[in-house]
Amino acid sequence: MNYIIFFIVCYAHVFAQIPESPQLAEELYKQLFKRQRVNHLEAIKSFRKISHYEKQYSMIQIMAEKVFSNIQEHRAAIEASSFIPGVSEFPSDNNVREALSSILENTALFSEIIIRYPDIAVDVLKTNNNWDVLLQWGIAFSNQMRYLLDKGTIKLLHLVSQELNHIDKDPNYVNPYRKIKPTQDANETEIHKTQKKAKKIKKGPRMIIHNEL
Repeated sequence: MNYIIFFIVCYAHVFAQIPESPQLAEELYKQLFKRQRVNHLEAIKSFRKISHYEKQYSMIQIMAEKVFSNIQEHRAAIEASSFIPGVSEFPSDNNVREALSSILENTALFSEIIIRYPDIAVDVLKTNNNWDVLLQWGIAFSNQMRYLLDKGTIKLLHLVSQELNHIDKDPNYVNPYRKIKPTQDANETEIHKTQKKAKKIKKGPRMIIHNEL
């Protein structure tokens, strides 16, 4: 878990490597972002070693608190600056660069958790209504900055938007990491409704017919 938290809160070493030129800085950041994404996936693999649901839930809850705290903080920094996502060139100010990187990387990191651990992550999101709002904003921001992202991350953001019903699901959308498939849930719900309706009918008044000879 400490390995994952490290990538949520540590950015200073990254910006020390980025040159002042916006064009060079943008190209270098694309490479650094890819490297961070590889690190994210390596860190997330540690979750597989944990078999207890309660422990996984606790870790994802702690991660969510840190991720969304970072996104909220750096969203404020972006909105207070003159930087316009999708319009401005790559920022030269290190504080804006840090905010930009934090939003992109934290959004991608928690999106990965949602796809790989949907049954837990979706429940965790429900514990704080503001988190889902922040994630939607983070995904929208990331899509505006998609020229900095690799194809895998762009696809990931699209899948997460479907998983969380932020957008309509593609006809063939399936999350193989879900223990309970949505279609199964829907079928069980429909069966339950039918059975409940049948019980109500049985409990209602009955007509008694007297045959007269």
